[in-house]
Amino acid sequence: MTLQPSSSPTVGDAQHAVSVTDNQHQAETNQQCTPTCSSNGTHSDGYTGAFEGPEKLLEMWFAPSAEAATCINQDVKLCDEDMDQWSESRSGLRCVPRAVWRDMLDLVHCQVLSTLCNEHLDSYLLRQVSVSESSFFVYAHKLVLKTCGTTTLLYAIPRIIEIARAYLGIAGVHQLFYSRKNFMFPDQQEELHRSWEKEVMYLDAHFPEGSAYLIGKTNRDHWHVYMSGPHEPESIITSSGDRLAGVLAQEQGEDDEGSENLADTAVNNSAEGSPLFRAVSRSSSRSTVRSMLAPGNADCAQHGTRAPGNCQDTTVEILMTGLDPERMRLMYLGGASTIEGAVGGKAVERESGIAEIYPESASDSYLFTPCGFSLNGIQNDGYYTIHVTPEPHCSYASFETNVARDSSIDLDSPLGIKKLVEQVTNVFGPRFVTVTVFKARSGSSLSDEQTGVFASALTFSSDTKLDGAKGHQYAAAAAADVAPPTFAPVDGYKSVDRVLYEFDHYWLRYGYYVKAN
Repeated sequence: MTLQPSSSPTVGDAQHAVSVTDNQHQAETNQQCTPTCSSNGTHSDGYTGAFEGPEKLLEMWFAPSAEAATCINQDVKLCDEDMDQWSESRSGLRCVPRAVWRDMLDLVHCQVLSTLCNEHLDSYLLRQVSVSESSFFVYAHKLVLKTCGTTTLLYAIPRIIEIARAYLGIAGVHQLFYSRKNFMFPDQQEELHRSWEKEVMYLDAHFPEGSAYLIGKTNRDHWHVYMSGPHEPESIITSSGDRLAGVLAQEQGEDDEGSENLADTAVNNSAEGSPLFRAVSRSSSRSTVRSMLAPGNADCAQHGTRAPGNCQDTTVEILMTGLDPERMRLMYLGGASTIEGAVGGKAVERESGIAEIYPESASDSYLFTPCGFSLNGIQNDGYYTIHVTPEPHCSYASFETNVARDSSIDLDSPLGIKKLVEQVTNVFGPRFVTVTVFKARSGSSLSDEQTGVFASALTFSSDTKLDGAKGHQYAAAAAADVAPPTFAPVDGYKSVDRVLYEFDHYWLRYGYYVKAN
C-alpha cells in the first residue's frame, strides 16, 4: 500500500499547460489547476494593493546525497502523469507520485502549473490558489520549496516528513534551511508568518537544535535564516537491515516478532489529520536497505549535493526591490506578449535578457494576467528560479541558482558572482539588491589527523613551520575549506552592507547594494 493524498476540494477546472517537448517540459493535467487568472490577475478577488513578493524558502534534506536516498517502497503505484523518459532512473523522493506532492502543496495553498525534469531533478512551477510565483524542486535526497504571497509554507513540514518516512524509510530530517527577506506587508500574512519570532517558535518545536539568525540592518532591508543539522538520518529500518519498521510497529501496537514480511500499515498522524500511509515494500532486499543507510559517497558533479564532506555546493540568491518601471513593462500582459502562460513566458525570457543568463539550460516560464512572471530552469544537476512582481508600489524580483557547471558563470569566483549579479540586475534595474551566497564547508571530509591540522591552521602563524607530510596536510586542509569569495564591485551599485558568517558546516556571505545613481 502506498501513501495516498488526502481528499481535498477541486479548485477550478482542469487546465492544460503548454507542452514544450524540446525542454522535456511536461504539462500538468490534474484537476487542481486554477483556470485563467481572475480580473485581478496575479492577486485574489480581495486584493488590497499590497502583494507580498518576497518569498519564504524551505530546503529539506533527508540524506547526505542522492546515492544515499533509496526508495524502499517498491509497491509505488504510478499514474500516467508520473511516467516520462526519466521514470526508470528515478530514486528516493523522485519516486513519490505527483498526486502526493500536490496533496502536500494544498497545505501551502499552492497548485502545480507545469513540470520540467531531467535525469537529476524534477521542477514544478507553482501558483498560489489566487496568486502567482512559486517553485518546487525535488531531488532524490532533498527538496526546495519557494513560495511568495500569503502562502503557509511551514505548515507543510510535518507532511513532508511523513512522505519521506513512507518512501525513504527515514524518520526525521538530515538538515533543514528556512529563509526569507523581511516582508513588505507582514500584517497581510497568515498568523504563523506574521513575525519571525512566531516562525522560529514553530520551527524550534520541530527542530529543538535549530538556530535562527537575522542578517543585515534591522531598520532597513534584512534577511532571516533558520538552520538545523546536519543530523544522522534516523532509519525506521532495524539495524540488522531487516525490512521490519520497528518504529511503525510500535505505533500500531504490533508485535514485530517473526515479521520478516511486514504487512502494510496505515496511520493518521499528520498535522492536518489527513490519512497517510507508510509502507516498507515486502520485496525490498537487505542489500538495498543497507545501501540506503550507507554514508553518501556520491560525486557532486553527478548528484548535486550540498552535504559537507562529499563535495562543494554553492547557492546564490539575489533579491531585488524598487524595480525599473520601464523594464517591468515586459512583465505585463501586452508587453513582451499578449498571450498568457508558457508562450508569454518564453517571450519575456527572450526580450528581457533572462534567456542569456543560462543559455544552455532548459526553462519553464509563465506570464500571468495582468502581470507577473515566474521561471524554473534546470541545467545538469542544478536549478535556477525567477519570480517577478512588477507593480511599482510593491515591485520585487528574486533570482536563485545552484548551477555549478556552467561555461561562463563560476559561482566560486568573485568575477563569476559579479557577472551573475550584473546580468540579473541589468534585467530588472532594481534600486536595492540583497545577495546571499551559501557554500558548504569541506573540512569534515578530512581524516581525524587532517582535521586536527585543519583546526590548527585556523590559528597558524608565520613563525610556525609544518614540514614534509604535515606541510602538505596543512595545505590540503587549508584548501578544503575556503570561504565564498569577497563580492567584487557591481557596476552601478554601492555596497553598503557586508557580512561573512562561519558556521560549523557552511559559509554564508551576505551583501546589500544600493543603486549609485
